Amino acid sequence: MLNKIIATLVASVMMISSAFAVDYSGKTVTMWIPFKAGGGSDTWARALAPILSKSLPGNPSVVVKNVTEGKAIGASNKYFAEHGKDKDGVVVFGTSGSVQLPFLFKDKRVRYRYKDMYPVFASGTGGVVYVRADSGVKDIIKDFNKIKSSKLVYGSQGKTSLDAVPILAFDMLGMDTKVVYGMKGRKGGRAAILRGETTIDYQTTASYLKHVKPLVGKGEMVPLMTWGALDGNKVVRDPNFPDLPSFPEVYEKVTGKKFKGTEAKAWTALFTAGFATQKYIMLPKSASGAAKKAWTKAAANIVNDPSAMKIINKKLGKYDQVTGKALKPALKKATSIDSASNKFLQAWKATK
Repeated sequence: MLNKIIATLVASVMMISSAFAVDYSGKTVTMWIPFKAGGGSDTWARALAPILSKSLPGNPSVVVKNVTEGKAIGASNKYFAEHGKDKDGVVVFGTSGSVQLPFLFKDKRVRYRYKDMYPVFASGTGGVVYVRADSGVKDIIKDFNKIKSSKLVYGSQGKTSLDAVPILAFDMLGMDTKVVYGMKGRKGGRAAILRGETTIDYQTTASYLKHVKPLVGKGEMVPLMTWGALDGNKVVRDPNFPDLPSFPEVYEKVTGKKFKGTEAKAWTALFTAGFATQKYIMLPKSASGAAKKAWTKAAANIVNDPSAMKIINKKLGKYDQVTGKALKPALKKATSIDSASNKFLQAWKATK
């Protein structure tokens, strides 16, 4: 009798659990990306979409929706205005450095709050700075005097976007760089240098590998440096581009100074927020416990699947893919800044 009672209770619990489980069978899951197609975030999302389809319960179709109304900030605000109270996890948000940095800079246009987001997956990335081959520059350190004496033009999305990282870096190197604002994503910056309207550009790793590396192979573009990668609290060479110096390395070589002090600390804070764990898949905090659990499990499945990681590493570069308990501290680090660095950056921003 006791065994029958226990069996009945177990069956009841299983039925209740099943009733509250998420099943996306026959549904379409949307990744809301606040950037145009062709950029780093779009490349990241499209690389993950088929892997997520395989990992989520019910194997739904996963599509990428590029929302560009109001640029990165406006499109991010729009997501939370329309989906900020969703429960089902059917429309998820893809954040990136150009969403995180305006939040750090306390941009008045920002309406989204990270405390309203529930992270389920995060990716680190890097960035490569390059110039046109007709610039005559082949090595940023050996040819630095040529670069420094040139009047450079850089196409930017905005001074509180992820472009704060290159703009501050160029300033720290003493490069005479005219910043042209108004680019619609890094794809716009890439198009501008291809047309000869700008002379220096950078792309995040995924976009660089897909769009710029072939041009380097053809002799049309020349890579100069990477932003680097975090090793503890130190910025080292990006493992995906071991032959290219990191920005801190270039800084020390061409200035003769150690990479330390207020500027270096502020730049590293931006780099950490914008690159170390740059891209997150977010559910609204309002999502049901079942939806959160389903997405968390799907994310864990991805990092534990060698075939999935092989695809990610090939398309996006070999960077940390963050899941589980590591997400909360990573997000805190990516969306907060110490007071001294913040004070410096607010004053610096006012000059740009």
